[in-house]
Amino acid sequence: MDSDIEKNFINCIKCIADKLKSDNNYVNKEYILEFKEKCDAIESNIESILNENRVLRIGIVGEVKAGKSSFLNALIFDGKDILPKAATPMTAALTKISYGKSSNARVVFYNDYDWDKVKIYSNYYDCELKKLYAQYHASKKNFSSQNDKDIKKSLEENIPIQYRSCKELTEIAKNNHINIGEYLNKSINIAIDELDNYIGVDGKFTCIVKHIELQLNNPILKDIELIDTPGLNDPILSRSDTTKKFLMNCDVVFLLSYTGQFLNNEDINFLIATLPNEGIGKAILIGSKFDSAILDYPKKKATFVEALVGSRRKFDEQAKSNINSCLNSDYRSQVLMKIKNSLPPQYISSLMFSIAQKMKEHISLDESEEHIIKQYQKRFKDFQISYDFLIDFSNIYNIKKNTFKEVFSEKDKIIKEKSNLLLKGQKNKLLSILEDINIQACQNLSDINNYDKNKLEKKLEMIEEKVSSIRIEIKNIFNMCAIDAKRVLTDIDVDIEKEVDKYTNIKINQRTEEHRETYNEGIFGIKKVTYKRTDTIYSVDVSNVISNIRKYITKAKNIANEEFSRLININELKKNIKETVIAAFDLSDKNFNENDVLVPIELVMKKIIIPTIDINISDYDEMILKNFSSGTVEGQEINQLKVKQEIVLQEIYKHISSILKNTESKISNILEEQANMFVDNIINQLSTNIRLIEKKLEDKDNSIKEYKKFINKIKTYKGEIIKIKA
Repeated sequence: MDSDIEKNFINCIKCIADKLKSDNNYVNKEYILEFKEKCDAIESNIESILNENRVLRIGIVGEVKAGKSSFLNALIFDGKDILPKAATPMTAALTKISYGKSSNARVVFYNDYDWDKVKIYSNYYDCELKKLYAQYHASKKNFSSQNDKDIKKSLEENIPIQYRSCKELTEIAKNNHINIGEYLNKSINIAIDELDNYIGVDGKFTCIVKHIELQLNNPILKDIELIDTPGLNDPILSRSDTTKKFLMNCDVVFLLSYTGQFLNNEDINFLIATLPNEGIGKAILIGSKFDSAILDYPKKKATFVEALVGSRRKFDEQAKSNINSCLNSDYRSQVLMKIKNSLPPQYISSLMFSIAQKMKEHISLDESEEHIIKQYQKRFKDFQISYDFLIDFSNIYNIKKNTFKEVFSEKDKIIKEKSNLLLKGQKNKLLSILEDINIQACQNLSDINNYDKNKLEKKLEMIEEKVSSIRIEIKNIFNMCAIDAKRVLTDIDVDIEKEVDKYTNIKINQRTEEHRETYNEGIFGIKKVTYKRTDTIYSVDVSNVISNIRKYITKAKNIANEEFSRLININELKKNIKETVIAAFDLSDKNFNENDVLVPIELVMKKIIIPTIDINISDYDEMILKNFSSGTVEGQEINQLKVKQEIVLQEIYKHISSILKNTESKISNILEEQANMFVDNIINQLSTNIRLIEKKLEDKDNSIKEYKKFINKIKTYKGEIIKIKA
């Protein structure tokens, strides 16, 4: 790999950053700082790429419960549960796995700053809950302490997940009697078999672990390094930042997505955001939990082979369709074409691999493994329970022997592509920052040429007056945006509730059983009479209910994802604000320049971040299986199963509804804050820049010369960056 281009690029941008730092009194200092921070990040990433002897870094990503740990357990540990599975996003841990002559684990705990953040957000949780309780008391005259637990659970849905997550961490630490100060800022080495105590669901120290580093004497790891991430939806900010830093150094990403909901909007948006910006060169798409998805195959009398082939064809088309629907712009299409070229996905069943390994070693199956085997035997008459059959079904060895081999054979090509992607993406970002600097510098030069201090003050007063005169209009724009968002979220809620009834039907099976019975008759009752009795037996497969529940969850997520695009159009919002602000001015006034207000509007709008709808549904299957574990119910149990299904479906709807209400509350708060502060923020940006210009006016002639030089420098910097070929 030719490293001269990368080295020249680093030297070039570092030199520009140093020069800008010495010229930081011509424009808003935020631009100069942003450029410097971007350069530092690029330098760090490229230095890592240029290490010619380094291993290929592979990131394992996906939502919590996508099956990442199970996949790695199958891939590296032959199906043994070495890496604990996360119960919630709060208990997930980032794990870096690499080769070592001896196997060991290093635990890295939070530092002081990380834990202070956790405590702050935990305190925010307490304050929010206290406030919500007060509101509840005020609205409810008859308050019963008996249902306090249910009330708390309901109120918690309105508290941001970051606060709830951090509260959970502090509570776990408190309940486990951990002396926090003894562990912060430290790392320790432990044995592999001790991992559960540090990253397991019930691990004593799970709550204070930032990430884990494993070294294993496993040949598959000799030339690669694996990063098992907590999930795309990690609510712990400091841990999320660590994940992003690790992923920035990855060359390849294995994206795991549950096959039944393969490549949903969140998965695709993650890939779009990550691949170009972080320079990841290759994506491998993995459909996890294929065993569960096949059970939902609609043709009831299909053979296993028919269901396998039909399901794979269906999910291939689903993945292709989801990606094609997102190919809307040149920026997105470049990224998505890379993903599209990696189609079709590979489907795996870590569970079937684990079962096969246990059969080989004559180890008894656990309850969930026995249950899935019974479901398959009942559903497919041609389903075989043999080691070779289950191994082929799992597809793990294919990933291990072929996919990894193929990826590593392309190592140099992948790293080169990563370097090119990184340089191209970051070049555009740096050029964008320089153009922002150029626009403000040109505007400031124009003001120095055309104004004195008195005129500048009058200009500021005029702009403040005009902008302040439309406070109500600006407030109304944000308020209407909030109302529209609420309307869309309400529509989503209504649509999702309506869907419940479509998933309540249960197929009732019917069979007959014949019984021969005898009775005595005659005067002395000594004559035996034999007769035949036919009984009709009704039964229901529990898998039918599980299928209904999963299909409803999938449908609900699809509705939310499809409708989210209508929620807030940030570009339309920006357009409305700009038009409203510009309309307040006399465009025929030669002294008015649109950039006087458009530049600060852009700066303020960049800071508005609209939260997404994050529907992270827990596994509701267990609510059915723990009450109906036999796989089939008969007689009175059928009605009980129907009732339980209705309860579970309603619970899922309530869960989603609370998520929508929480999203509505967060969006409302953001837009309300902007409605009240947007004009003030614009005026503050203007005022800061005017004060800068006033200072320059103290030596007007020299300032004009210096600004012209500075603008020429920016033009030169842009040319230097463009000249470097990626």
